[in-house]
Amino acid sequence: MVDKRDRVIELIQYIESLGVSVNVCKNKARGNKGLFLTKNNQFYRIDISKSIDDENILSVLLHEFAHYIHYKYDRKLQSLNFVFEDLSEAELEELLQVTVLNVPKDAASQLYNTKVRLCEEVNMLAKSIKQDFPEFKKSAPFKPIEKSLGYPVKYLLKYDCIKYNNRIYSVDNLDCDFECLSKSQQNYIYLKSKQRYLFRLNAKINKLNKYYNNMSELWARFFSMFFTDEIQARKTAPLLSNKFYKVITNNKIKEITNVNKILQFVT
Repeated sequence: MVDKRDRVIELIQYIESLGVSVNVCKNKARGNKGLFLTKNNQFYRIDISKSIDDENILSVLLHEFAHYIHYKYDRKLQSLNFVFEDLSEAELEELLQVTVLNVPKDAASQLYNTKVRLCEEVNMLAKSIKQDFPEFKKSAPFKPIEKSLGYPVKYLLKYDCIKYNNRIYSVDNLDCDFECLSKSQQNYIYLKSKQRYLFRLNAKINKLNKYYNNMSELWARFFSMFFTDEIQARKTAPLLSNKFYKVITNNKIKEITNVNKILQFVT
């Protein structure tokens, strides 16, 4: 097997010959490991984050190039018919299992469990506030309580921690920092804090759901694994691996054929 570093250089040269700009370890890739960008179907760019070590550059580069291939042959990115026709349920499940290896379902379970707990806590706080304010609704700002709060405590309706007159105030220290607050006022501030946490949590869950079910991501994960870890690919996705092998040997897509030649994978 030819040195991996040489293969990365050759692969970058090939990708750039297609009119795709490749930036390796020059930026943060917008907080991702890598990023594929296109503009007006004329400009294409792949960024590899500067946080990626040499050992993983090839995997990330393949992943982002897979997005380019997908976009070139199917700009809607809604299916994988450009490479795999009529995927069976078993093959779709294999695609999902490849992705699960990168972000285990246990991670998703933890997020969902945390969401359930937070929702329960929000409901308990709302129930307590309703004892003093029967008209209270957790879905909207409650003016009777908000207008009763002065500064700096009022800032804690939007932030969990603030600095005011060189002193730090936190939602976690309401009892100590603001002894004059009523129980309903405290609970309202706690509720707002937990709702902010829920908002951030829902954003993570939505992102993870998209990650698990997005066709282009499923394809890119498999493409990268197939060319970097054949044993794992065939173990995790045997049906799809056999199908992909035929795509390569039949020269169905020239970009895939050329990647194979560069990496000297399937002969």
